[in-house]
Amino acid sequence: MATEHVHVPVHASDWAAPIAAPAPDWASVAAPEKARTPVNDDLIEIASGMPPGKALDLGCGEGQNSIWLAQRGWIVNGVDMSRGAIGEARDLAASFGVDRTIVFEVADISDCRPVSRYDLVFCTFALPARGMGRSRMLEMAAAAVAPGGTILLSEFDISLRREGWMAEKYLVSLEELERHLAGFRIDRSAVRNTHHRHGYEERVLPVANVIATRRTDLRSSF
Repeated sequence: MATEHVHVPVHASDWAAPIAAPAPDWASVAAPEKARTPVNDDLIEIASGMPPGKALDLGCGEGQNSIWLAQRGWIVNGVDMSRGAIGEARDLAASFGVDRTIVFEVADISDCRPVSRYDLVFCTFALPARGMGRSRMLEMAAAAVAPGGTILLSEFDISLRREGWMAEKYLVSLEELERHLAGFRIDRSAVRNTHHRHGYEERVLPVANVIATRRTDLRSSF
């Protein structure tokens, strides 16, 4: 894996920074049951061992992961290109009383530029199709992680191409994900058979999952 630092230019007009959060006064809050898609298990595992900070949810959909974090004191930016999904996410956040600590934005994650750095950046089952857009998005995601911060990337594994269940361009390999994580310590890189539920459908599918921590001895891109 290459060791050069990935630099992504930042433009202040591209993306609003998140608003400040009040000090949370809750210790444990139920996950957003109203969401049709459950909170990601890997996200729960990672965030449960971290103090609340700033998080970036790339391809946030209806916002269940962002809302779960906000319920636990995190300040969150959620980004998705679907206006309908963002509308649902904003409504759901308001119903849980965490809309003041989440900024949901309509944007294409393959071409967005955050103006801040984050303690946790994650993209779960939302990668663009293989190509320049995916490469730009992965480089941006890596560059948006603060020193000592964590990145989580999960997507359906390339082995699914044999089943014809998804077009190959939407699948990913561990090697492809790791290529964009120069300057990170890889904490987990594995393909696991996972119960995946989206809407009302649930299947056991192979998922490529990478969790990495940004080294603290690198110069900032921001």
